[in-house]
Amino acid sequence: MQYFSNIKLDQEVFSLIYGKGKVIFTLPDEHRLEGFYIFAAEYKKRNKVYYTVDGFPNWSDKDSCCQTIFYTNDAEIKEINTSTEVLIPSEKQILKWKLNGTLEIQCPSGIWRNVDQSPDTLIKKALKKSKYHLFRKAS
Repeated sequence: MQYFSNIKLDQEVFSLIYGKGKVIFTLPDEHRLEGFYIFAAEYKKRNKVYYTVDGFPNWSDKDSCCQTIFYTNDAEIKEINTSTEVLIPSEKQILKWKLNGTLEIQCPSGIWRNVDQSPDTLIKKALKKSKYHLFRKAS
């Protein structure tokens, strides 16, 4: 059985990227196809994301897919690093860390994630608005 095969409307979920959210759409069982999006969750800032039965988001590419959403009761939120103590890097450091694969971004949920596992729109928005405090080198 796949993780979200019994997902219900209005269930509370937790995304590693967006934080707490609620299921706003589920596809009926008879219309579900393997690999397709079967439900959507909405988060604080009106972010709406579609997910597969395995919890893969619509913004990820097929090469680096990983589960980014969990039932709220299943998420071990206390163990997740949400530290805000970070030195503000320069653009040069950000580029160097990105090329080395050690660049992390702080997601709206407060969690630090590798930029390769985060939505491109989130990264581009932070860079465009010069929000360098949202980046750090992975420890």
